[in-house]
Amino acid sequence: MRDKMIDNTAFDILSKLPVLYDMDILRKKYGLTPSPTTIVLLQEVERFNFLIACIKRTLSTLRRAISGEVGMDHVLENVANCLYNGLIPEPWLKLAPATRKPLGSWISHMKRRFAQYEQWVRIA
Repeated sequence: MRDKMIDNTAFDILSKLPVLYDMDILRKKYGLTPSPTTIVLLQEVERFNFLIACIKRTLSTLRRAISGEVGMDHVLENVANCLYNGLIPEPWLKLAPATRKPLGSWISHMKRRFAQYEQWVRIA
């Protein structure tokens, strides 16, 4: 029962994650002399990419561990416990802006942040 709930939560989060930004395309778009604002945007988007990649990697591996394909280590156990308790896993917190939000609110906030980045990328 617990494993099924964790697996469903992991699947739900994975289905909501955006695709990674192609940093090479973005850098080419802004040229060799981007404005200071554009530099900040590129830095934020790159950090966001690291976070999304970490989330995808940990959740995909966790789902494989739950199904018995790979072993469960202490990092995956922490991620599983956090998902079960509605908390943000430690590996993600290391890459994310500081927050005290529970997992559900944090995922919603992350989706809004992505929408904001999308808007900035289009107009910048």
